[in-house]
Amino acid sequence: MGNTVLRVPLVIWAVLCLVISGIWLVVWPRDRLMETAGVRFFVLRWFHSLVWLLLAVAALLAAANVFGGVPTAKVLALLSLLIYLAFMAAVLSTKRPD
Repeated sequence: MGNTVLRVPLVIWAVLCLVISGIWLVVWPRDRLMETAGVRFFVLRWFHSLVWLLLAVAALLAAANVFGGVPTAKVLALLSLLIYLAFMAAVLSTKRPD
């Protein structure tokens, strides 16, 4: 794995992921949170942004080859996939208010 994905440097991907993470800090499924609480509320509120943050960190680790480099980045990318699946499960299992 080089320092690019689709000929775009990993640092650029990291910046894009950070921007998306920031957007998801502001834009979140408020309509689905009206009647949720506890763990489901936490998952719906924070997990999507966390996914993009983990992807940004993974890209930076792979680009800089620090803290284990690519193997650590792969673990973070897999963790972000698991967190995304938890987020989607929460979205799909939460009723949308009428």
